[in-house]
Amino acid sequence: ENIVRECGAVPATIAILDGAIHIGLTPAALDHLGALGPKCRKVSRRDLAAVIALQENGATTVSATMLLAHKAGIRVFVTGGLGGVHRGGETTLDISADLTELGRTPVAVVCA
Repeated sequence: ENIVRECGAVPATIAILDGAIHIGLTPAALDHLGALGPKCRKVSRRDLAAVIALQENGATTVSATMLLAHKAGIRVFVTGGLGGVHRGGETTLDISADLTELGRTPVAVVCA
């Protein structure tokens, strides 16, 4: 987040903590999220309602982040990776929801 600030932007890490959507985390909340490790769910768009209803913790995928960023008025966000079609996708049909979300939600995604 410091690099984002140094470049003149405002960081707003998005996550779900105890069933509540957070857009922008305090340093303590960011540490808590990291400390959860494998107890923290990977949350795609389709998982948002369940994680919130069950008051769970979750790190958002690009598809969930795009949706929540859009609802918060964030027009651009940066991510380290974008889901896609995986090896063997023609047989497993394991196609990331990120690809669908890119065509559905008006948020620009900058990807490393």
